[in-house]
Amino acid sequence: MSIIYQEVITGIVSGVSGKLIHVEVEIRNGLPYFTMVGYLSKESMEAKERVASALRSIGHPLPSMKITVNLSPANIRKNGTAFDFPIAVAFLGCLNLIDASKLDDICIMGELGLNGKIRGVGNCLPIVLEARKQGIHKFFAASEDENSLRGIEDIEVVFMDSLQDVLDYFHGTYHQKSCRSATTYQKEESEEDFSDIIGQQHLKRAMEIAVTGRHHLLIIGSPGSGKTMAARRIPTILPQLSKEEKMEVQAIYDATGIPRYLEDDTRPFRQPHPMIPKAAFLGGGKTPTAGEITLAHHGILFLDEFMEFKTECIEALRQPLEDGTIDITRNGIYHKFPADFQLIATMNPCPCGYGLEDGICRCTYHEKKRYLKKLSGPILDRFDMVLCLSKKEADTQKIQKESQETSYQIKERIETTIQREKKLLKNYQCSDTSHLSHIQLNKLLHLSKECKEILDIAYRSGKITRRGMDKILKVTLTIMLMENESEIKPIHLMEAMTFRNTGFIKEVLEYGR
Repeated sequence: MSIIYQEVITGIVSGVSGKLIHVEVEIRNGLPYFTMVGYLSKESMEAKERVASALRSIGHPLPSMKITVNLSPANIRKNGTAFDFPIAVAFLGCLNLIDASKLDDICIMGELGLNGKIRGVGNCLPIVLEARKQGIHKFFAASEDENSLRGIEDIEVVFMDSLQDVLDYFHGTYHQKSCRSATTYQKEESEEDFSDIIGQQHLKRAMEIAVTGRHHLLIIGSPGSGKTMAARRIPTILPQLSKEEKMEVQAIYDATGIPRYLEDDTRPFRQPHPMIPKAAFLGGGKTPTAGEITLAHHGILFLDEFMEFKTECIEALRQPLEDGTIDITRNGIYHKFPADFQLIATMNPCPCGYGLEDGICRCTYHEKKRYLKKLSGPILDRFDMVLCLSKKEADTQKIQKESQETSYQIKERIETTIQREKKLLKNYQCSDTSHLSHIQLNKLLHLSKECKEILDIAYRSGKITRRGMDKILKVTLTIMLMENESEIKPIHLMEAMTFRNTGFIKEVLEYGR
């Protein structure tokens, strides 16, 4: 009995990462029969019809024999149409139409039309990055996917339009087409600028510190105090993504199906609606996909009207804020989604919004307590900076007509400080001060006696916790770098403590004890 066997490599997207799949094709003597196995979805099962028609279209129909196609590992659900192309190439290898020995180190992705045309699948990047990790550096893909794969280092991608191109490639007659499908990326210039904000120097200073050290920031303020207006201008002062960060972000967006150009080096800025369901916020679903906190990876997660979000969404932020990841298990499969984001949140101090204004608030003590109780101590403690703004102060500052700094000026200052930050932290495996651990902080900081006394008084007053002390020290370190100093001074520490105003909330919650 004659048996012909061929194996090629392809991949699928699982969660936001790629997984390599081995396509095994076996042709043997027997009654004509074509079967596919390996835990396949309906669209994956339909590949056999598309592959058979595509091979006929180039003059190489399937033989009248018993054919078995297996997609391994069999315990992973196979979704999508990216298996058409690799299955067809495996058949070409079985029929000795191409040199099968050269298929061992090539990853192949693409959908087939009935006429043999290769179509793009749109989410190749996570598969390519995973294959590169495992030592595969050559890929066959559709020309339609050129926009999402061009410019990646250390790999070779051969873009093809039809199955005939595969035969031409192995016979040495194929010439890769020019970038016909490539489109030019044009960065959109934002019309918003920090110069639009009149006054509010304390708020703008807090935003600059927060962006420089990637500190989580909570802004509590009355309606009209400018908290949302300022937060929406943060993207104009964010530093650009590095090459590795850009690749990680692009892979997440490709896996989720959200359009984004690989050349786009702007950091993500996500602003979900307060009524967002938990699955869309955290990620998950029947087929696990990235949620808003993963889409904000290496960028900003802006939660406007923080107290209007569901309690389960707010409390679920605990793990990602500490670890930078979120763990999800679906159908017995464990997924680790990246979630290294910077949280910027805004909220009102009470239901009516005027709790910080003298004689205006209409809320009773119990209404305030019920409202603020949604913000638990552990969540509040995970904010590096907590700022309280009153509308009266904002209106007073608007009267002053001082010249306003532009976003470009602030961004230049931030980028200069980040260079100092990287130089300081190069031996600590941290990219910014907010990610320093307690042990790393103790090794890095050498506090004077006066600074230690200030911290001791603040801790004994009961207004800050041990975690809160670490948060204050991280902000202090960022301020020190912004001032281009070599050691922490009491003035740096005192300024950092003004940006951790948790007293208002604690006073409301503990009133009358």
